[in-house]
Formats: sequence, structure tokens, C-alpha cells
Amino acid sequence: MSMSRREFVATSTAVATAVAAGLPRGSAYAAGNGQPDVIVLGAGLSGLETALTLEENGLKVLVLEGRKRVGGRVYTLFNLPGHPEVGFNSLSNAYGRSIAASKKYDLPIDNLAPRVFGKPLGQELYVGGEHVALKDWPTHSRNPFEGELRKLPPWAWADGMLKKHMPFKDLENWYDPKYAQYDVSMHDFLSQHGASEAMIRLGYDTNIAYGTHSHDVSLLMQAFADYWQNVNRGAILAFSRTGMSGGAPAGAAPATPAAPGVAPAAGAPPAGGGVPPGLIVGAFRGGNQKLPEAMSRRLKGDLLLGKRIVAIDVTEGGAKVSCADGTSYSAKAVVSSLPFATLRHIPINPMPPALQDKAIKTLGSIPITQFHIVPKKPFWEADGMSPSMWTDGPLGMVLAQRFGKTDMEITSLSVWCRGAAANFIDRFGVEEGKRMIVAEFEKLRPSAKGLLDVAAAHSWGADPFSCGDWAIYQPGQVTAFQKGMGLPHQRMFFCGEHLSVGSRGMEGAFETAERVSLEVLSAIA
Repeated sequence: MSMSRREFVATSTAVATAVAAGLPRGSAYAAGNGQPDVIVLGAGLSGLETALTLEENGLKVLVLEGRKRVGGRVYTLFNLPGHPEVGFNSLSNAYGRSIAASKKYDLPIDNLAPRVFGKPLGQELYVGGEHVALKDWPTHSRNPFEGELRKLPPWAWADGMLKKHMPFKDLENWYDPKYAQYDVSMHDFLSQHGASEAMIRLGYDTNIAYGTHSHDVSLLMQAFADYWQNVNRGAILAFSRTGMSGGAPAGAAPATPAAPGVAPAAGAPPAGGGVPPGLIVGAFRGGNQKLPEAMSRRLKGDLLLGKRIVAIDVTEGGAKVSCADGTSYSAKAVVSSLPFATLRHIPINPMPPALQDKAIKTLGSIPITQFHIVPKKPFWEADGMSPSMWTDGPLGMVLAQRFGKTDMEITSLSVWCRGAAANFIDRFGVEEGKRMIVAEFEKLRPSAKGLLDVAAAHSWGADPFSCGDWAIYQPGQVTAFQKGMGLPHQRMFFCGEHLSVGSRGMEGAFETAERVSLEVLSAIA
């Protein structure tokens, strides 16, 4: 039976209304209730949203999750002060689906914009192990940039190059085949516009926002990612690939950096100070993982944790999923929300079409390794500098987390090693990595010696259920993969952030859940 979007929305709205009124939703799926209609792989936002939508439209769903928790790459450290985030960090104005979810699941969003814009802490710059005052950067001997861009700190240089030389403006349609000529590496793009290797290494590859280095990121993807960040903030403020303040020239006080990888939480303060009207820099109260937890409680069917998938068999009429513990499950269809970096390690029989199979096997993702530090004392008060840092060494970026009772209280520090730096530190294992991070931190900031407690560490690259953070299109992959890599393969369907085209991160996960739900309902409902 085919279902139009109008009918789909109407059905979902009716069920949501019944739930709000306290009407019964039906009994939970259990082994005795018969075979599910659909198996959803992965209990991240995309998988959970898909499962809930299919249930709201009358299907019986079973969710299988390899981890022992829900949320996927939404991961909150509930045992640390302030509940810092390891995955999704904050949402902004363009996160319409996420904001709607806060109402649907009765989860308040705390707007952190007053903390971000109230009294910016700034960030310290370290290049070659040397502390460089931002006012001195334009004329500093370690500054490799040229012309007016010498005034920009390293974290803002690539943004400046993109704004100055962006070859096309139709960024909403970044994946359109007519832009195939721009499906080139960021390295080629920057080089074509006069950038030297030293400029690219410091201004793009260091603390990279996407990919591992400038050679493995498509200009098309980078252009859209920057555009999404700009739209996210209503074009009110400057924005940056690295989550740092991109608009302030060197010498000006930069704003507090946001957690990288999501819409930046801060930019240059608005004229006259204060928070720009209507700006949201939000987080779900108590931790962003509260959202997938609330979603999982709404499921009628089973959600089984610790179910590592080892094989997927599909036909024109159904699907079978096998797990490492020897169990297997059958249904009319299977939906995979697993990142391609993970899915490529699971045999699919029969193999997907050649283009889709190549995408599954080769689509990139960014390695990110985080260390969360709870300082024993506020060492920054002793040396008079900000605890936040941008470095070109193994420490990467250090971001002050302000989730205390007051806007200025720093509850923890997060260290972000990204790209090649993450791969480097991962080679040494967690405990040695912690020692290396502390040693480098104390070398740069002697006032911190003996005061750093690494309370948590997590490598997304080493996580077997993600094998990296958000997806990265390499040069040529947008043109090659975009039209076909998310199409249904017999009774196997695909969703997840890596398949979004109109948004990024958390919002992209919701976007693809909408699309795949319609595909499944059209095929089997």
C-alpha cells in the first residue's frame, strides 16, 4: 500500500494526540507476539525516530542496538560535573526537528546563549609550543598567511578563504550533478587560490573540522557544512569550521568557543554586548542523551541492547538479521541506521548494487578523540589566561565547559584531538593517551601542573559501533555516490546522518528518518 506524505503526517499526528491524551498505545512487542514487521538496526536518533514513526503508522518494530546504551553518537557523561557531552553538543535555531522533539517528549531546552555572550572567556593560541598573544599574531614570525588574512587567527583562516573564493552560491543544492566540477579536494581548492603548504597545514589541517586532512575532504561537502553552520545561526554572527570564533580579527577578544562538530555556540559578540534577539544555543536539560532515552521509552516494541550484528540477509520479500550472540531475527524489512564505516564490516547477502556497495565500503568519517578533565583548582586564575586553548600540537583544542550554577563557573575542560591528531593519540591506548595529554597540557600551562584529573576519555574512531564521527565525502564521492547510496536494497532500507542532504548532525539524523519511514511504509504497509 502506498501512503502519501499528507496521509503519513496525519496518521502520525493522530497517534501523537492520543498519546498526549493518555490513551493506550497497545502492548509491547515480545517473542510471544509474533514476528515484527520491521527490524531497525541502531538506537541512535535516526533509528529511534524511524522506529517510532513506523509504530505510529501501525507497524510492529524491533530495534537492535550493539551498545549497552541508547543514543549512538549522542553521549552524555552523566557522572561528571555539569554532564559534559561526548557526542552531540548543542543545537541552534535551524534545528527545527530537534526543537519540536523537546516538546513532543517534554524535555526542556536550556538556552545557553547568555553564558556564551555574557562574559567571553576568550581562547589562547599556541603555535610551535609558543604562546602567541592574538594582538601579536598579524606580525608574528610563525604566521604563514598572506595579505589581509594575516590578521585572522589560524582557526579562522580557512573560513576567510572560503568566503573570499567560494566558486558557487547555490549551497542548498550542493549535491546537484551540475556542480561536479567542484567535487575536488579542499587542498586543491586552497592551492588554486595561492595557499602554500604551510598555510594549509596550519589553517586547515590543524584541528580539522571534517576529515583527516585537506586531501580527503570534498569542497562540495565543506561548502555545504559551512553553509549549514551559517544558516543555523540565522546569519547573525560569524561562524567557523572549528567551532571557534571565526569573525574576530587577531587582536580582538574572541568569544568563547563552542564544542566542535556542531553548530558553534558562539561568535563575535554583538554590537553593544548581550545576546542577539532570538538566538538559541541550546542543550537538553540534564544532558542531550536524555532525548534518545525519552524516545526509547515511547517504543511499543522491543529494544534489545548488546546485539552486535554480524550478518544481514535480504530478499524481495523479507530480511533476516544475525547477531554475535547466536540469535537471529526475521521481518518483512530491515532498516539500517548504522554508519557506513560500521556497516562495511557486516556481510550483506546479496551484496548491494556496485555503486552502493562502494559507498558503504569507502565513505569517510572524521576521527575524534576526547579527554574530559576536571581541574582540582582553577589554574587559569594563577596565570591570568583563559583555560580554553587552540594549539597546533597533540593537545589540539581545549574548551572550557560552563555548566555550573553561574554563567561563569567552569565545571570541566574538554580536550579535542581531531583528524590525524586523533589517529596519532589512539595508537597509544587510553591510559598512555591520558598521560600524554596531561604532559602536553602541563608543558604549555605550568600553572596546571598536578591539578589535572582526566576523568573520562572516548575515541569515536576506535568505537566499533561508530568507527568515526560524522560522515565525510572525499573528493569525487559527492558526484559518484549521492544519488544512489541511500536507495533501498530489496527489503533493506537506509537512514542516518551520513545520508542527509539538507542538514547536518542531529538534525540530519531526523531528516533521514522521515525519508526512510515513507519508503518502508510505501513498500510494506
